[in-house]
Parts: sequence; structure tokens; C-alpha cells
Amino acid sequence: MSKTLEVRAGWLLVVVMGVALNLRPAIAAVPPLLDTIQSDLGLSATGAGLLTALPVVCMGLFAPAGAALARRVGREAAVSCALALLGVGTLVRGAGASAVPLYAGTVVAGVGIAIGGVLLPGVVKAWFPDRPGTVTGLYTAGLVAGATVASAATVPLMDALGIGWPTAIAAWGLLALAALAAWAPVTGRLRAPAGPAPGRLRLPWGSGVAWRATLYMGFQSLLYYAALTWLSPLYLAAGWSAGRAGLLLGLFSVTQIFSALAVPALADRGGDHRPWLAVCVGTVTAMLAALGLAPEAAPWLWATLLGLGVGGMFALALTLLVKLAPTPAAAARLSGMALLVGYLLAATGPVLAGALYDAAGSYRVPFLVLAGIGVATLAVGVSLRPGDRV
Repeated sequence: MSKTLEVRAGWLLVVVMGVALNLRPAIAAVPPLLDTIQSDLGLSATGAGLLTALPVVCMGLFAPAGAALARRVGREAAVSCALALLGVGTLVRGAGASAVPLYAGTVVAGVGIAIGGVLLPGVVKAWFPDRPGTVTGLYTAGLVAGATVASAATVPLMDALGIGWPTAIAAWGLLALAALAAWAPVTGRLRAPAGPAPGRLRLPWGSGVAWRATLYMGFQSLLYYAALTWLSPLYLAAGWSAGRAGLLLGLFSVTQIFSALAVPALADRGGDHRPWLAVCVGTVTAMLAALGLAPEAAPWLWATLLGLGVGGMFALALTLLVKLAPTPAAAARLSGMALLVGYLLAATGPVLAGALYDAAGSYRVPFLVLAGIGVATLAVGVSLRPGDRV
């Protein structure tokens, strides 16, 4: 590779990572402040759960819109639109301590997350055809890192600057606009590699393998978003400070980076994903049960193991969408179905847990129900054999 191409690839990798880092803070910044937001706005636990669920709903519903937008304006320009929506939507949430800008901004940011999330893997494949796996791994780690920073830093940022929670969660929109300021000129002055324009996909509704892969994607995402939303409130209710609970959530997030990078490589080495899937999902299930039954016994250990399990089972979900498809086109169809149905299923997690808390008056019931869903996730995941094809 010439020096010019190396420089170009380096800048492209930087801006791709910049986009990836911004696709989760709008979601992850809310849970550490959920107790304060509930108190100020008089929200029920169900209503509070919607703040995390709405972006996930958007990730499913608006994924097809990303392909349509890319067909009209181009892949890279569509990512620019996604960053603009994400930045503006996140900033809108700082308009005041009111439910209207909070929920409206969350929906707009969620649409941006949906469009960016569905298009960025295609950008990676187009710009880095010789190392898509490596860059996809970095992209996945960027997603996790963005969630980690937002969950751990939002409360300290609020305390250090003496600002209210609306401004604290809105501040992450500035990073999205900064990513846009870097992305647009770098991709705008480079000629995008040729490739087929995204179009409508015929999803594999009649495939049993596709449905099992979709259910696994949905169930494991449901467990992640429910844990992301309610881990901090669980410990806030136990008397922890918001800063300490935020650090616990940050630990939960940062450990995901290690397993997200390591588990797929280990599964590839052995040739069978099922043992590693069983370890990851089994760990998540056990930790959710521990959080329900004995949250104060070893909270930092519970959060560490929960994060390691979540990171591994998420990375394996993405890997399966490739392994179970015989061709790139089949992989696109399977991914479209898994994202559409899976994220809509996942969006029920935070709301379900909140509704169970409202009904039971404690976090024991929600976390034990999530552990039960973990058992179902394990059963669906291990039913997908290495030789299965969509």
C-alpha cells in the first residue's frame, strides 16, 4: 500500500470510529440519572423505561429508511444525515426539565442512531475490503466504548460543571456534531468505492434458521438494554450515590469491550460458536439472578461478569448473521430481518422491567424475570448449529 493510501485509510478509520463512538451515548447517558429524571418529571418506572426503549424501537423501525436514504443521496452523505439527526436530537433534550423535549429529542436521536447503525457496516466493507473483520471489531468496540464513557462520565460532568440533568444528557450531542464536522470533509473529498446501491430486501420470513437467529438477536439485546437501564436505579434504590452507581454502570460497559473482541476470535478458532455462546449467555443469566436475589453481596463482581457476558453474546449475535448466510446478499437479508424484528423485541426489555417494578415495588421480580428470559436466550442460541444456513 502506498503512503497516500495508508494516510487515506488512517483518516477513514478515525472518522469511522468517531461515528461508532457516537451511536450509544444518547442511550447510555440516561440510566445514571434516571432516578433524578423520574423524580423531577413524576415519571413511573414504565415511563422511565421508555427513555431507553424509544431509541431501540427506532433502531428497528427506521433501519429500512437508512437504505432508502443511502440510495437517494449516497452512503456517506446518509451517514452525515444520521449524525446531524443524532446531534440535534440529543441537544433538543436539553431544552428544559420537561417531558416534551426529552421524549421528542430521544426519538429524533433514535432515528439518527438507526440510520447510522444500519449504514456504517456497509461503509466499513466498502472502504476496507481487505480487512472488514478487523475494522468491524474496532467498530463494535467503538460502540461499547461510547456507551462506557457516557454511562460513567455523565454524572461527574454534571457535578463538575454545576449543570442540571437536561444539559448533562444534551451535552453528548456536541460530540455527535464534532464527529459530523470530521466525517463530512474526509468522506466528501474521497471517491467512494463503487458498489451496488442499497435497495429493498426480501427478508427470509419463511426460514426457521432466520427466525431463530432473529430471536437470539432480539433476546440478547433485550437483556442488554434492560440491564443498561435498570442497573444504576437498582443501586440508587439501595442508597448508593448517583456517581457511584454511574461508575458501576461504566464498569459493566467497559468489560464488554474485552469480550466483544475476544469471544468471536476464540469461537472461530474452535469452529463451533455454541460452547462460547453457552458460557456468555449462561454468565449473563446467572448475574441477572444474582442482582435480583443478592445485589449487595458483590456488586462490582456482578457488574464485571455481567458485562463480560453481554459483550460476548452481542459479538456472537453479529457473527452469526454472517456465518448462517451462504452469500453476502443472504447476509444482508438476514441482518435486515434480525435488526427489524430483533430491536423491536429488544425495546420491550426496559419497559417490561419498569412495569414489573411498578407492579412489585422492588427490583427482585424484574431481574429474576430477565434471568428467565436469559434461559430462553440460551436455548435459542445453542439451537443454531455451525452448519445451519438461511
